[in-house]
Amino acid sequence: MFFSLSPKKDPENLYDRERELELLSSYYETGRLIILTGMRRIGKTSLLLVFLEKLKKKGERVVFMDCRNYEKPGGYDRFSFDRDLTEAILGQVKRYLKITKTISKIRVAGIELSFENVERKPHLPSYLKVADEILKKKKRKLVIALDEAQSLRYYGRGGIEILNLLAYSYDHLENVLFILTGSEVGVLHDFLKAEDPGSPLYGRYLHEITLDRFSPEKSVDFLYKGFQQLGIDPSPSKIQEAVQELDGIVGYLSMYGYVVYTTGNWDTALEETKKMAMRMVKKEIKELRRRSENYFHVLKAIARGARTYSQIKDFVTIHFGRITDQTLSNNLSALQKMGFLTVVYEKNRKIYIIPDPMVQEALMG
Repeated sequence: MFFSLSPKKDPENLYDRERELELLSSYYETGRLIILTGMRRIGKTSLLLVFLEKLKKKGERVVFMDCRNYEKPGGYDRFSFDRDLTEAILGQVKRYLKITKTISKIRVAGIELSFENVERKPHLPSYLKVADEILKKKKRKLVIALDEAQSLRYYGRGGIEILNLLAYSYDHLENVLFILTGSEVGVLHDFLKAEDPGSPLYGRYLHEITLDRFSPEKSVDFLYKGFQQLGIDPSPSKIQEAVQELDGIVGYLSMYGYVVYTTGNWDTALEETKKMAMRMVKKEIKELRRRSENYFHVLKAIARGARTYSQIKDFVTIHFGRITDQTLSNNLSALQKMGFLTVVYEKNRKIYIIPDPMVQEALMG
């Protein structure tokens, strides 16, 4: 159903993303590295998982990893990431190798692979090279999907080893395709550095798909069709109110439909939805404050109505203390890259906006 709280896998439960699925299919045929971006709770993971399920049904080999799972205080669990990725790659090609329980090693393309000792630090390029060689003969591809890939910037030295791996795969492994998603769009682009001559990915063409929020009309249609799936008669006035408050963000709209379905109470559903959403958002704001208290000060200023650079600086100075121009500029830039701010221009003025209505509301408290 449209209103499940977990990411979708069945295309029947994915609303109005046919164009993006077609783009993914097209880039899959010709591309080497695909980037899928969009703000938080916009449906990137659902779109990706639906696409991966389609590939599985065609017999393609698929690996999915959420890169956030390996973040730890002060760094990144590289060992577990490498181990899990290696095991996943081996799991996708084992079926083609006629491995028996008594065989622990095999030599392919001049590389010896161990099926038992992935507890030692594996050499990921070697395993990918073997997978490429095997899949070439089978006329198959290995698709490695790395969800929220901006987390890989913590993978030691700014993630340079991962960038080297992506560049190596791009240049030499025709049957291996990487798909990266990111909700911190600017951070992901800064990590990949595709336009930086010093980056391993410099000069490589990256196919990018950006998911947008639903228009008000599509938001209404999404809710109507979702309730029809469940045999619930829609309440037009309540749906219009929800769309106005939740602003086309599919994660919140799905949450609203789920609350109506489980409680049966149209009168309290929107308030309950906002409470659920607020709990998630407050955790994100707490994490943001852990990185820098200045981020919170700047967002608070914007939530309270400061919209231009000078207004934000005045608000922060009055309520939290002096902030330098350089610090404020850096904070605004970082918050945009992390997806907490967007910029629009009104009468040639640069205006800062919080795009997520629940973040805006949480900061008003």
